[in-house]
Amino acid sequence: MSATPAKPILVAVDGSPSSWEALETALSLAKLMDRPVEVLHVVQLRKAGYFAFIDRHLKEDHEAQAQKILQEAEERGRQAGVTVRTHLLETEKSPAEAIVEYLSGAGPIKFLVMGTHGHGYVARHLLGSVTERVLRDVTHRGLPVPLLIVPGGTGPE
Repeated sequence: MSATPAKPILVAVDGSPSSWEALETALSLAKLMDRPVEVLHVVQLRKAGYFAFIDRHLKEDHEAQAQKILQEAEERGRQAGVTVRTHLLETEKSPAEAIVEYLSGAGPIKFLVMGTHGHGYVARHLLGSVTERVLRDVTHRGLPVPLLIVPGGTGPE
């Protein structure tokens, strides 16, 4: 009888302090449960206008920032002693839609961890719009993915 691999814990990070807290929570739980962690980062591709070179530079800047975030996630995983796999999702859709699409096709997942809020003025004061939309869409679609929402702290990152 072959052992089935443990369902991974997914965590979405955007580089905000709240998302790093979500990652740290996911890593702690993964260590306790002996599970891998899969880290998602979404780059929303937007067109700046008629100038293709501007669009290309914006995309390159976003991808470079995304690689830094994913490398940081891998390093935090190494320090915690947890296997971390990273996924860069590039899309013209919203980050919430990209995350839900990923969840739809990802196979068995133990749960998804997200911070309460990310970047932006409104997001700092309310449940983050991406987190709220993912929660709503997972529920609406009936996806079998539990969500763990980690409240953001008040301390510095």
